[in-house]
Parts: sequence; structure tokens; C-alpha cells
Amino acid sequence: MTKVLFILSAVVILVASFFAYQNGREFADVRTKVAGINASITSQKSAQEKLLRPGSGEVPKLVADIARVQGDLDVEAEKLKAQKNKLAQTQEEITRAQEEFAVKEKKKQEQDALLKDLPQGMKPETMVEGIQKLKKEKLDFEAQAEIKKKEVAAEEDKVAGIQKRLDEVVHKIEDRRKNFERNSLSSRVIAVNYDWGFVIIDAGKMTGLTEQTKLIVTRGAQTVGKISIMTVDGKNSMAAIVPDAVVNGQVIMPGDRVILENLVQN
Repeated sequence: MTKVLFILSAVVILVASFFAYQNGREFADVRTKVAGINASITSQKSAQEKLLRPGSGEVPKLVADIARVQGDLDVEAEKLKAQKNKLAQTQEEITRAQEEFAVKEKKKQEQDALLKDLPQGMKPETMVEGIQKLKKEKLDFEAQAEIKKKEVAAEEDKVAGIQKRLDEVVHKIEDRRKNFERNSLSSRVIAVNYDWGFVIIDAGKMTGLTEQTKLIVTRGAQTVGKISIMTVDGKNSMAAIVPDAVVNGQVIMPGDRVILENLVQN
């Protein structure tokens, strides 16, 4: 039993020695790595402290480099923006040119269609000359039409003047006819109202009588009296007997002849 325990103790001691040796190597490696990391940190820290140390000139240099790079970036951004704007403008010009080309192409097709309908013998090369000739003929016709228009207007003025003089002559003739009819008036008394002192005669507006017309009543070759028109109708008139004009107390009677007191002068 003692021998077994001794053997076990030896084995344990060997195992413990092996692990101790193994752990010692790993610890040494870890310590070496930690020392390397600390040295690197220390170096970086020293470099940073050197950069941040006043008077070193590194920080302003970096700031200047950053500002220069930022300025370059801004310039390039502006250039890129300008190029984009120019590209958009160019695209718009291309679109507008395409639209104008489409319009001109359509117009060309329309003109080609019109050229097909040109009269025989007319060519595009002679169209301008033909159009100028047509314009000249048109102007000549318009000038002739204007001359004819003026001549017609002059003739119309002459006709209007002749018509005016003719109307004046007709009017004078009509006035003379009416005056003649009035001067040759020979009507009759058809009714007498002695109570109210008026008579009815068979003449009116149709024979040219007015309310201002003065009349004489005759019987045979003798004058009986005078009457003054009161109202005038188409064919008859009512006239008042002028009391002071009755001759020798005579009485106006139906059938007596009525004539104008004063003849109308033409």
C-alpha cells in the first residue's frame, strides 16, 4: 500500500511539474505580448503628444491640409454641379432641336404634298416668279377695280343729283297741281245749320283745303257771303259763316257754289 501511494505521489508530482512548466511558458509569452502592446501604446502616445505639443507645427499643418482638401472637394462639387446644369441645358436644347426638326419635317411633307398638286408646267424653281406675276396681275386688277369703283361712285353721284332735281321738279309739279286744283275749286254747300251758323261743303283735304283756307259762297253770278273753314276731313269740311260778310242780308242755302277767296300763286 505504501508503495502504491508513493507511486501515485510521484505521478502527481510529475503531472504538476508538467503543467507548471507549460503555464510558465504561456505566462512568459503573454508577458512578452503585453510588453509589446504597452511599447506600441507608449510610442503612439508619444507621437500624439508630439503632434499636440505647442510649437510643433504638426496640428496646424494637418488643419491646413484638411482645409485644403475640403476646398478641393467644394471646387469639385461646384464643377460637378455646373456640369450637371450644362448637361440638363444641353438635353433641353437637344429636345427643342428635335421638336423643331419634327415641325420642319412635317412642314416639308406638307410642302411636298402641295408640290404634287402644282399645275402642269409649273416647277418649284419658277414658283417665285409665277407668284410675283400673279401678285402683279392682282395689283393691276385691284387698281382697275378701284378706278371702276370711283367711276361708278361718280356716276352714282350724278344719278343722285339728277334724281334730286327730278324729285324737286316732281314736287313742284305736284304743288302746282294741288294749287291749280285749289284755284279751280268748285264745291257745293250740302248742309246748313242756321242755329249754330255753320255749313258743310263737299270738299276736304283731298282737294287741298286747310283750316286757313278762306272761301266765298256764290249763287249764280252774285256773291252770297263768306265762310271760314273750321274742320277738314277727307272729302268734306265744316265751315263757319262769317256774319259780317253776308251780302244784303241774304241766306246761304244748300246747293250754293263755293270757290276760293284768294287764288294761290304758283
